Amino acid sequence: MKNNIGISRQLIITMAKVSLLTTCFSLIFGYLTYFVAIEFKLVSLEQLNSEDWSFNFVDLTWILLVTLFGSLTSVYLGLKLAQRFIAPLNSLAIAAREISLGNLSVRAQLDNPSSVAEITKMINDFNRMAEKLEISVNNASIWNAAIAHELRTPVTILQGRLQGVLDDIFTPDKALLKNLLNQVEQLSFLIEDLRTLSLADNQQLRLNLESVCLSDVITQSVNLLQDRFDQAKLIIETDLSDQACFFDRQRLEQILIALFENEIRYAQAGILRISTQKKSEGLVLTIEDQGPGIADQHIPFIFDAFYRLEESRGKKNGGSGLGLSVVNAIMIAHEGRIEYSKSQALGGSCFSILFKPDDLNLNKI
Repeated sequence: MKNNIGISRQLIITMAKVSLLTTCFSLIFGYLTYFVAIEFKLVSLEQLNSEDWSFNFVDLTWILLVTLFGSLTSVYLGLKLAQRFIAPLNSLAIAAREISLGNLSVRAQLDNPSSVAEITKMINDFNRMAEKLEISVNNASIWNAAIAHELRTPVTILQGRLQGVLDDIFTPDKALLKNLLNQVEQLSFLIEDLRTLSLADNQQLRLNLESVCLSDVITQSVNLLQDRFDQAKLIIETDLSDQACFFDRQRLEQILIALFENEIRYAQAGILRISTQKKSEGLVLTIEDQGPGIADQHIPFIFDAFYRLEESRGKKNGGSGLGLSVVNAIMIAHEGRIEYSKSQALGGSCFSILFKPDDLNLNKI
């Protein structure tokens, strides 16, 4: 059974044990010592009852035995106390010192399973904190490198083109300015995606929740990107119900645009099916294509920030690797979820967005 007695009470109990054992031993061995001494005529009752206060051999023997037992008991309980208190606290102190020096992989050791519950809890909490700190620092390093990597291309292009204009290498015509504007827009999208992820990670993403007709927002988003769908030779098929959900309309539009742009970049020419369906767990929006789909080894990571199936693939199509992670973050903020699976009907990718049941307005708009 887990020991739930606190540290202070453990110390009091241990000290009380030492005192009680020493007292009991004194009484028992005192009685036995004088009994043996009287039996072997080492001392007489008259001597014990006399008013002579000087120590005799029997008195010294009794004192020596009591002192020896008390010392051994104290040493034994002190060692047990050290195993339960000092050793784990020392391990905790060493781990804290190592972490302060930058070694974030070190953890406090709890070798004695019978340690006090408070110390065990403290060490476990410390190790969890150290693990989160290590993950946070590693993620920060990865993010810094990824952000620098993503910013390098548009900034380099802007710098090179502007320097070329100053050096009269390039003519500042409409085509050049359009190219520069495109790079600035990419930077703006990247910054906004990073901001959204940062707010979501810190649970600071503000949501203006309202009753939204999902089919209306889907139709508007499709119409907005219709030219790009046509260029990608994607044929839109819809099967939408007039079901309302309680959602942030602007964030819903952001989700749909991100998913549709993902399809435009990576889906092969063919049918793109968009449908909504009311299920027991809530309202489900599905987006299916005819391929090529995502390989199994990539599926667990597709919602991670900056993750690309292939580096060259993202470069060619202009993606930053943030789109799906932003969608996932927004859905989590709405207490919903997004999932990926293979499309049974079309054979390609299938993204399913689930709006939680409590957010559903079951009456048709």
